[in-house]
Amino acid sequence: MSTGGRAWLALLWLVGLPGCTTLVNPDFPADPQIVQAEWGRMKREPAEMPRPIVVLDGWRQPDFSARSLARTIRKLTGVPQDRIVSESFLTRSTLERMADDVVRRVERTWPSDDPEWTTEVDVVGFSMGGIVARTAAMPGEGDTPRKRLKIRRLYTIGSPHRGANLAKRIAMDKAARDMRPGTAFLERLNAALPEAGYELVCYTHTNDRIVGARNAAPPGREPFWVQGTLFFSHFSTRLDRRILVDLALRLRGEPPLSIRGSEPPSD
Repeated sequence: MSTGGRAWLALLWLVGLPGCTTLVNPDFPADPQIVQAEWGRMKREPAEMPRPIVVLDGWRQPDFSARSLARTIRKLTGVPQDRIVSESFLTRSTLERMADDVVRRVERTWPSDDPEWTTEVDVVGFSMGGIVARTAAMPGEGDTPRKRLKIRRLYTIGSPHRGANLAKRIAMDKAARDMRPGTAFLERLNAALPEAGYELVCYTHTNDRIVGARNAAPPGREPFWVQGTLFFSHFSTRLDRRILVDLALRLRGEPPLSIRGSEPPSD
């Protein structure tokens, strides 16, 4: 094997390392054998999806990463290709503009006659994507109100519902600044949640240095958490089969692996 090949294997091994101690969440039992068995079963046995699915990506992520997550969800649920779309926000700098993009995409793909709401959808949002979905479901601001995204179920993966730890130190655009803990934007979003009308399920990893596991659910709620990796724990949430299997089971209307949300023991 070449030196470059060995370096890549070493990096992949490091990314996959758990933390110094093994954390087991009794509220999210995820036996590896059961996870693997359910992964295979769902790929073999497609289910009928009651609604279209929208997959929203994180801050400044390239389009291929959103498409990759959408492909995984399609394989695990059996949703037809014309009933799932993905959206990324590589060049967008405000959450409001991203929300507008999502509403337009849903309207273009599955037009709605309702003047106020889009077609009802289920949404999977990675990182900032979960915040974009919640923004799109809020009333628009400005002189030209837009339609609102009609969400039935929202599944977020490592989303900064209480803000992102990294945004306290680095905030390159308005979207990042709005995701700092305690901003007026997040306060408005969370104040509106009791009347939002959609089911919200939040997933996270411990050792998430970008968002923080304890920020991954709105105030008054707790996320479904599992132990993260030693490095890049935030980004590996979207690849974690424990999370993806549990999420897909919920989308399919089948009993999930997780029992209840609980406070992560650490970020």
